[in-house]
Amino acid sequence: MSAELHLFVLWEKARFAERRILDDLRSQAKIEVVDAREMEFRGDPAESFTAFYGPRKPLDAALKVKKCGGGRFLVVVVRDLEPSYARRLAREGKYYTANERMYDLKEKYRKWAGRRHRVHGTTDTGEFARDVFLLTGRTAAEWERGVPGGIALNIPAKASWRTVVDTVGADLGLSDCRVVLEGKYINDVFFEGRFKGRDAMVKCSSKCAWSVGNEFRLAKRMFAESPGVVPEPLAEWTSEDGRMAFTVAERVAGPSLTDLLRRGVSDGEADRFAADILNLASALKRTGILHRDLFADNLLVGADGHLRAIDWQLSIDRADYREDPWVVRNWKFRYVVFGVNRELGLGVWNDFHALGKVLALLPQTEAVVKASERLAAEERGMTFAAPPDRATWLKLRLYALSLRLQMLVKGRRHRKYAQLERRLRTITGYCRD
Repeated sequence: MSAELHLFVLWEKARFAERRILDDLRSQAKIEVVDAREMEFRGDPAESFTAFYGPRKPLDAALKVKKCGGGRFLVVVVRDLEPSYARRLAREGKYYTANERMYDLKEKYRKWAGRRHRVHGTTDTGEFARDVFLLTGRTAAEWERGVPGGIALNIPAKASWRTVVDTVGADLGLSDCRVVLEGKYINDVFFEGRFKGRDAMVKCSSKCAWSVGNEFRLAKRMFAESPGVVPEPLAEWTSEDGRMAFTVAERVAGPSLTDLLRRGVSDGEADRFAADILNLASALKRTGILHRDLFADNLLVGADGHLRAIDWQLSIDRADYREDPWVVRNWKFRYVVFGVNRELGLGVWNDFHALGKVLALLPQTEAVVKASERLAAEERGMTFAAPPDRATWLKLRLYALSLRLQMLVKGRRHRKYAQLERRLRTITGYCRD
């Protein structure tokens, strides 16, 4: 292979090892140091880190600044004279194709810097092209011709997902996309747009990339089983390294059931919604899928007046239980009990129970009462529990202790006391021997 350019970034708190790293790079027989220059963020370091890493990986920007520093950093551009590629292990446990020499040097320098977060490095030419443009404002082609002039930090805010959706999405059939929601807990951004002439919603995630694909697969199974209970899944995309993904689904134009309840639901609508909920429950049972987050906000009214269940991102197959790796790493989130199931305890879910609570919000017509009775009769057999390992059990115990201390410090009159008490009751109920 012909020579190729790469770069390393030594964030502020890695610069104590700067001389050692530069000397090592210059001693490498197959490496040529093209340029090394000090740079600094123009704005808030946390926002700059978020924009630089973009949707490629989960990022707590404040923690990144704490670990790496937000001051002046060093950018080193190098040329690998004899590049070779092989499969290498990413931190998320997946393999990807990487430049062997760059990968090994990056791992070594991260050890020298004391924390792996403090050194960034590119391992393929596409990553170099993106990063060098963001860090220097000059393209990879310009760098190939020599060290360009007029170098200036070029990190644009919130540009990454727009680029991905415009390029990858266009190949799939997406067009006319616009941002409608940003910064939800496990998702980066939502777009509205058109997919092959149809109104569509695009959900993008870098924290829970696997779960976005999981949402597409399970919603597709639900749609095949019972088209009327879920918006049609239209397309999905996951990056090669598995760090970012988005899914495209039919856009449901109507309001949520929560909005309708505020306005007022007629008896006729209640009867129709009761039938929709029974259809959804039957489809869940037939497919063996557990939604885990069914409440009035996640039931939208379609153009035909019938309910559609949305937000299948954390759904599971009851017969093949799997969690998103991010959920597993974040133990407090792993056993979260969504509001509809709080009384069931941490790590315990029952969609029939949740749907029964939704029915209780509707006018209690004869059809609604009968639907509630049918769900209640089958509810016991639809419970699913995911018991924690001992380490998680211990963490939950310690979490319960911290909640007690917070309650003691804040006192009963504090506005957060009731919330802490509810959380403690859920935790201790689950930690019982």
